[in-house]
Amino acid sequence: MVSYDKDLKRLLIWLIGGSRGGLMRYRILSTLRERPMNPNQLAKILNVNYRTVIYHLEILERNGLVTKAGEGYGAPYLISDYLNDRWGVLEDVVRLIMPRANKGER
Repeated sequence: MVSYDKDLKRLLIWLIGGSRGGLMRYRILSTLRERPMNPNQLAKILNVNYRTVIYHLEILERNGLVTKAGEGYGAPYLISDYLNDRWGVLEDVVRLIMPRANKGER
């Protein structure tokens, strides 16, 4: 694994596995991978509050994992090229984290 993939892996472990909103951020990323959407569309599909989606999109955008295509209220978000090209790293992190999450639910 190249060093930037290690950096991405650390970032994803922190954003997805090491913080309270990790599962929601993963759901947003997975949904956006299917097609770009605006926050309102994401909120409806994920069945969560609009402000929740905005909060997590801001975190993901600040960390270079999503980009906003345009300005204004209805502008769609999409997966950044950086993450899209390295999607396998996210899948590895999710596989690493999910067993721990499942143990906590028992």
